[in-house]
Amino acid sequence: MSALQHCRSHAVRKNQIAMASLQLIVVAVVVLSSYARAQPADKVVVGFYAESLCPDCINFSIKYMNVAFQEIPSIFTLNYVPWGNAVIKGGSFDCQHGTMECTINTIDACVIHYYPNQTDFWPFVECMVEKGAFQDPTDAQNCAEKLSLKWDLIQPCYTGLMGHNLELMYANETASLKPPHQYTPWITINGEHSTDAENGDLIKVVCNTYQGSDKPAACNQ
Repeated sequence: MSALQHCRSHAVRKNQIAMASLQLIVVAVVVLSSYARAQPADKVVVGFYAESLCPDCINFSIKYMNVAFQEIPSIFTLNYVPWGNAVIKGGSFDCQHGTMECTINTIDACVIHYYPNQTDFWPFVECMVEKGAFQDPTDAQNCAEKLSLKWDLIQPCYTGLMGHNLELMYANETASLKPPHQYTPWITINGEHSTDAENGDLIKVVCNTYQGSDKPAACNQ
């Protein structure tokens, strides 16, 4: 190889190395820019303190919570607490809307116990609220089977000691609210009571609370 060819070959290699380095820099800039544009943050915790046959809870589920799951599911975690205004009398539960409400609350508690992921338990609650204030265990079984949830786990839970103990847990959680809840639905955002979220601005409140830069499009509406 002549000196001229060697120089040209060396120059070509230098150019190739330079181009490869430039490509790496461009890739790094793109990655860093994307990271800067869309940094995730801790999800907002939405507490929904409810009772299954409460008309206002049913309305809130349909008009606001379902929509939140459709539009901003990536930025919040739901803590659904099916107890509401129930009280304990002589070791038994006394629910505001009757004995059936206690039963459905307990079924909800068992579903959440066995299927704690909100993408599993909320579709069940959604299915039930479609029945309005006339929910019963047959509806629960139909909803469970429709969603491929195991009724042979849920049924002995809600009729037995486990369901009772789960509801006691939710009773204690509700009693620990500060300030104490005064009605249902009672909504908290990261542990703080939010009347704005209760009164129709759930998505707005969650979007404003979320600290990440990767907010869903619905947050910009």
